[in-house]
Amino acid sequence: MPSMVLQPILQESWALIYGLFALSGFILGWAAQRGNYCFVNAMTSIFTAKSYERFGALLILFGLSALGSGLLVAFGVIPAVDQYYYNYFAGWYILVGSIIFGFGAALAGGCNLSMLYRAASGYVQNWIELFGMMIGTYVFAIGIWPFQLYTMANGILSTTNGGYVEYLPYLIFHSISNMSVYVTTLVVSLPLIFIGIYLQQYTKRKWAISSSLRINLPAARAYYNQNISTSGEEKVSLTKEIKDLILLRKPYGTNLTTIILALDLLLVFIVGAGYTFNYLVITSSDGGRFFEYLLMLGNVKLFLNTPWFNDSLPIVDPSTLMVIMLCIGAFSASYLSGDFKIRIPRNKSRLLIGFGGGMLVGIGVRMALGCNVGLMWTNFAQLGYDGIIFLFGMLLGVYLAVKVQERWL
Repeated sequence: MPSMVLQPILQESWALIYGLFALSGFILGWAAQRGNYCFVNAMTSIFTAKSYERFGALLILFGLSALGSGLLVAFGVIPAVDQYYYNYFAGWYILVGSIIFGFGAALAGGCNLSMLYRAASGYVQNWIELFGMMIGTYVFAIGIWPFQLYTMANGILSTTNGGYVEYLPYLIFHSISNMSVYVTTLVVSLPLIFIGIYLQQYTKRKWAISSSLRINLPAARAYYNQNISTSGEEKVSLTKEIKDLILLRKPYGTNLTTIILALDLLLVFIVGAGYTFNYLVITSSDGGRFFEYLLMLGNVKLFLNTPWFNDSLPIVDPSTLMVIMLCIGAFSASYLSGDFKIRIPRNKSRLLIGFGGGMLVGIGVRMALGCNVGLMWTNFAQLGYDGIIFLFGMLLGVYLAVKVQERWL
């Protein structure tokens, strides 16, 4: 039976561990803000603009994360237990929760990641969404969690164990050997990367053809012939683009942001190896915790007698620290680039919709045992299958929200 015991491989001080997790959160917020990176927008654009470019970037992100973490395990740098330790119990709740999450996030205007970095950039609607998520977490805790916990404990449309039981190398080869991890890593990651690249190129070709039909082709050829750049001009252009990115004059491209986020996840995986927080397991749980902290100011202690909250600790841990630093990173990027501004939607009904969507987000992420970051993205890096379930459920939820908004909102 594979081990379920974690042993730290790097003997860092706690100050260094917290510092690196803070840095990781800062990078996540900074890069996501500069790249305007949103899982919901990537999915919404499929159904509204028939564009797959951003969704392709998501698949590349999942593939790169799986490839990096899998190779670290396959070559013996990180023990396999660090990859599968936090694989959750799969069950009905991941599918239902991801549908609710996708529906609510599309209504509210942002996934858990974009909700936080946009809130830190001055978007009032996302402040309201965050508050709605706090309330939704409480509604879930008292109304749904006891029933869900019962089904999990009794295996009702649910597995009764996580960890290596849901680890794809173990499921496929009944082994966690380096070779089984290596083969599984390639089987999972490479198709995701290639499909993501294909979807991006397909979208670019489609829009290029569409644009060419709207313009005068002889004029376009003349313009092209007059603007053939030399290698020297290309070098100057590349240097200028890099300078503009560094000086925050230009936002990051989608693929650049994708690479930064994948590297950020691998940083956390390496630093947290041997600990119970070795992935970007952030954003959704901490929304509930913030609500818990606020009530503690009024001497209301949910962790003493309230379902779900009594499994959490009223302390700031690396996960909460990462969320705080994510917001600081996003604020810093938006402020230094001149993007920061308090933005109130002209249509005030968007605030009410944002609150309702936020409540659904809070319910959905807690039911699914994680959000688009803490479950879907990281589970691809864990070589599990919960992330696949979440991906299809979230796509369905976003699709339903798009149809509702087109018809009634």
